[in-house]
Amino acid sequence: MERTDYTANFMRIDTAVLARNAKACVEAVQVPVIAVVKFDGYGLGIAAAAKAWQSAGVTTFAVSESWEALALRQAGFTEDILLLAPVADTETLRALLEQNIILTVSDPDNAQFYLENCGRYFPRVHIKVDVGMGRFGIRWDDPALVQVYGLAGLGIEGTYAHFSKSFEKKYDLTGKQLARFLLAIKAIEDAGCKPGIRHIANSCAALRFPQTRLDAVRLGSALVGAFLAPVSLTLETAHSFQAQVVAVKELKKGDSLGYASVCKAKKDTRAIVVALGFSHGYAMIGAPDPYPVKDFLFYIYHLWQRWRNPAAAAWKGKRLPMIGRVGSQYTLFDATGLDIKPGDFITAQVNLLQNTAGRKYL
Repeated sequence: MERTDYTANFMRIDTAVLARNAKACVEAVQVPVIAVVKFDGYGLGIAAAAKAWQSAGVTTFAVSESWEALALRQAGFTEDILLLAPVADTETLRALLEQNIILTVSDPDNAQFYLENCGRYFPRVHIKVDVGMGRFGIRWDDPALVQVYGLAGLGIEGTYAHFSKSFEKKYDLTGKQLARFLLAIKAIEDAGCKPGIRHIANSCAALRFPQTRLDAVRLGSALVGAFLAPVSLTLETAHSFQAQVVAVKELKKGDSLGYASVCKAKKDTRAIVVALGFSHGYAMIGAPDPYPVKDFLFYIYHLWQRWRNPAAAAWKGKRLPMIGRVGSQYTLFDATGLDIKPGDFITAQVNLLQNTAGRKYL
């Protein structure tokens, strides 16, 4: 249920822009698109994201969790839906099969589990190949891969893999992983088996490296233009976070701000209290990856940048500097000289995947 009533903040989403973005993506890749709507439609709402892709002619969706597949069916979507993760319990398996969801086979034991517990249903599946992601899938050079294609009772409709670094500056590791995938496909075909639809390219790869497109591509984050590397396609911004001003404060120089009182007002300030904070995905910095040193240094750099340039928001195009720390749900902003009143809304940038506010669709 969307929390669009009695809320002090919300994500405004323009569905017409989403539809235009989806159409632009489909036209750019020139091969069938499998629309990935995981992460609750990348924060847009799973049904809204699916409708946008549907309007562009997409006939297959993909999700990463079982509930997402069932939610699409409950919302009335009749298109093919591919679950991009293996299923490990019988109850969930039966629920998915009953709704004609296409399953992922991650390894021979997983395939056997489907066959032993599918009941009266005929499992439609795509086989996952691991070409270097190290997560789901059968290693590209493992003889067990070809053996799975010989199992009776599986409706094998596709074979796929996933790039681990399609955002790289040069076409290096991505090319090697594509080569591994094609070697696996050749081994399957040489054994007299049919791999079905071959797909490996995610949004970044599909729009940067045309050679990765094969029979279909999986596009998801492209809908909101969330790329980790530059791409040639320009998309519109369809969302903006609206946070309500719930109070106005007149701070005196030296007044303490927030928990622990570590921040103090540097001058007499007209401040606004806004329903905006970490819980809405505002001003979030992810924890550093514990493996590469450069990731830790990058994290420190971002902290330093945050200290030099504190997070801000905007009201009628005017920048509102943040005062003190980001709160979990409420944060102070400097509104000195501005006629902002309780009930007004300001605009902020938040992490779509972490936002907990409701949505309003235009």
